Amino acid sequence: MILVLSGTKDGREIVYKLKDKGFSIIVTTATEYGKSLYGEEKGLKVISKRFDYEEMKLLLKDNSIKLAVDATHPYADKVSDNIYKACKALNIQYMRYQRKESGLGEYEGIIQWAKDYDEASKILSRAQGNALLTTGSKTLDIFSNRISPDRLYPRVLPTSNILEKCEALGFKPSNIIAMQGPFSKAMNIEMINKYDIDILVSKDSGQVGGTIEKLEAAKEMNIPVIIISRPRNQEELVFNSIDELIDKVSEIYV
Repeated sequence: MILVLSGTKDGREIVYKLKDKGFSIIVTTATEYGKSLYGEEKGLKVISKRFDYEEMKLLLKDNSIKLAVDATHPYADKVSDNIYKACKALNIQYMRYQRKESGLGEYEGIIQWAKDYDEASKILSRAQGNALLTTGSKTLDIFSNRISPDRLYPRVLPTSNILEKCEALGFKPSNIIAMQGPFSKAMNIEMINKYDIDILVSKDSGQVGGTIEKLEAAKEMNIPVIIISRPRNQEELVFNSIDELIDKVSEIYV
C-alpha cells in the first residue's frame, strides 16, 4: 500500500498515475474540499484530516504502508516534517515531490524576499497602502496580528470555514476575496485596480501556483511584491518531475 499526501493539482496527477500503474493508494488531504476532488474508486481510499506526528505513525502502521509520497504544497512544511520523521522512525521509504521554483530573475526589481511568514508580515507592516495577500488562509493571523485588517485583502478559497476564520480575525466582507484559482495576469490586474492595491504578498508556488501571473500583473501595475522563501526540503528522494517520481516508485515498489 502506498500513502500519498496530496493537497495540490500535482498531487492528484501523481495519485491517478500511480493508480493507472495498478497500485493501491491511500490519499490524505487537509480539507474536505481537497477530498471532494477525488472520486470513489476501487483501490483508492481518501482521508480528510490534518495528522500530527503520532497520528502519522499510526496511519502508516495500521495500513501497512510501504512507501509514502509527500505531494503536499511546497509551503506545507509542518506536514512534510511529520511524515518524514514518521517514515524515518518506522523505516518506511519516503519520497517528496516538489514543484520547480519559478524563474524569477526578470522580476528582481520588484521582489523583496522574506525568509518566512513572520518576516513577511514585518516587512508589510513598514509599507504603506493596501496589500493583496495571496498566501492562503492558514497563516492569515500572522498578518492580521501585526497589521490592521482594514488594509489587507486576503484571497482565499470560498468555503464556509475559511470565511468564518477571516471574519473572526477582523476582516470585513468587503476585504475578503473568496475565489477559486487559477488566476490569469488580467484577473490579477483587475483585483489590483479594484481594491487599490499598493503591494502584493505571495509564495513561490511555481508555475502551477500562478506565481508568474502575479508578478506579471505587479510589474505592469508598478507595485512591489513580497515573496516568502520556500522551506528547506528534507534530504531524501526529492523529485521535480512527476514522471520521474512515478518511474522511481515503479522501480523500487515491487
